[in-house]
Amino acid sequence: MSPQVRQGIAVAVFLVISLVLAMMWPPSVQEIVWGVILVIWVLLMIYKASKPVARRWNKYIARKFIHFTTGGLVAVLAPFIFEKPTVPVVGAAGMALLTILPRLRGEVMDWYQVEGNYGDTWFCVSFGLLFLIFWYVDVWIAVLSAVFMAYGDGVTGIVRSVVYKRWVKGFWGSVAMAALSIPTGFLVKGLPGLIAGAVATVVEVFPKVDDNITVPFASAAVLYLFHALQVL
Repeated sequence: MSPQVRQGIAVAVFLVISLVLAMMWPPSVQEIVWGVILVIWVLLMIYKASKPVARRWNKYIARKFIHFTTGGLVAVLAPFIFEKPTVPVVGAAGMALLTILPRLRGEVMDWYQVEGNYGDTWFCVSFGLLFLIFWYVDVWIAVLSAVFMAYGDGVTGIVRSVVYKRWVKGFWGSVAMAALSIPTGFLVKGLPGLIAGAVATVVEVFPKVDDNITVPFASAAVLYLFHALQVL
């Protein structure tokens, strides 16, 4: 299959997802305006602001900078500026498309992408699924799980990069993640949030599955369990 065909399929999937969501939950004009503003912001962070970060430090820290200023920021803002999940989920799908298209051409955005590592794409996919699944259950499950992913895992990566000088998992990174995720979880969701933050810290260490998948979905599962038990 040629790169052009693969790209066409990816674009078609994105368009179908967007159309289905828009038909299920039509966004208001205000939500669309906010979506456009946030898309512009995200593109500026990826294509402009993150490049000096990569030059000053390295592409790994540039990836975490993008996590902080894009997905993490949008997750925190989403419950306050959107009434429906459509715009956040379509935006996440669009960002996933943006990250995967160069790879389908056999290229990478070399200031933050790593050959053979699809963490940036999984980040977007996880974000979109979290908000799609939990928006009408308890949107704060999605928000907190995304925060663990964007900021908890993000600060972990920065600490490890500074301490170990290479892309590797280690003790001090986990300490940094726990120090951010556990108190944040407690502030947002009390004891269930504290437990979810601890679980996110533990599963982040596992090497077999991308932590952009394990961290958000393990913590979301914990939070949903408490929600189903009517503890939240």
